[in-house]
Amino acid sequence: MPTHCFDILLQKKFPRDLPAVIVAFGDDNFLRRESVFRILSHAKVDPEIARSFDGEECAWIDVHDELATLSLFSEDERRIAIVNSADKLVKDARVQLEKWLAKPAASSLLVLQLSSFPSNTKLYKSADKNGWCVQCSLPTSRPRSKTPDLKKLKEWIKNWSETELELKLSSTQVNQIMDAVGTDCGLLHQELSKLSLYTDESGKLSEDAMRENMGTWRTRTMWDIADAIADGNAADAMLQLEKVFAAGEHPAAVIPQVAWSLRRFGRAAHLILQGYRTGVRVPAAAAIGQCGFWGPDAKKAEARLKRMGLRRASMLSQWLLELDLKIKGSHSQPARAIFALEELCLKFAK
Repeated sequence: MPTHCFDILLQKKFPRDLPAVIVAFGDDNFLRRESVFRILSHAKVDPEIARSFDGEECAWIDVHDELATLSLFSEDERRIAIVNSADKLVKDARVQLEKWLAKPAASSLLVLQLSSFPSNTKLYKSADKNGWCVQCSLPTSRPRSKTPDLKKLKEWIKNWSETELELKLSSTQVNQIMDAVGTDCGLLHQELSKLSLYTDESGKLSEDAMRENMGTWRTRTMWDIADAIADGNAADAMLQLEKVFAAGEHPAAVIPQVAWSLRRFGRAAHLILQGYRTGVRVPAAAAIGQCGFWGPDAKKAEARLKRMGLRRASMLSQWLLELDLKIKGSHSQPARAIFALEELCLKFAK
């Protein structure tokens, strides 16, 4: 069975001795590179002595010669070849690789980084038996599922930021970062590295620093657009949308980000209305707090919810669903998608 990269990066699970072959496979290039680096560092192998090959251009004979040639200075020196993007090399030299895995040269280490490595192939079975296979993609809740396990990803974000960057994040901040950046671990690492520059002496990130520095200018603009819509400033919202579209953003990429922020008001309205129906009153502040608002934004959100009114806010989920269906059907063309989004802005105008 392959080892998941999170076991290496977070739990420091390494083999006692390095095998002759390591295959790091998966769709996340950052996780592949980081896993290989940690494995070599744990084995006290200087990555600088390894020779790297581009799997799209190199031939197996070149990699073979690097692994099989003895060092001029020490016969016991380990020969290391790291093949990046090795999918093409595996396809072209599968038979030779199978032979090598069966009987590798002494004191050699072959590292293959692959985007995919089907488990039903002879090469995979040989690598799993004679080497070490490391799965470098987001974990899933079930073996055959393709849906990422967001709970485990959030644990990785929290642990990685603290152990590698001395950045202590709350669960709410982790959610905010993942919502803003997505699930690509390389992008998440870059975002966490940037945010770590704005921490206090204890390693914590203030709410103001979080909001001012998280995400790209496009991400922050989406929040500003959603705030303008919620405030009823339709003209301001449409002006900002015009700038975003002029910068090359497609409406289909903008709408989900704006919708995520607005959807929270709809959830809060439904919580309050549910309280009326059940006889258990839910204050607006409590409803806002349960829907992803935090810090100073919570007070602003409460005022915005009151301005909208429960009737309009409770319609948000339905309106956003209609907007989503439109951009996937009748309004799939950019110009029509922009019109549909502007229509939503006008529904909340003062």
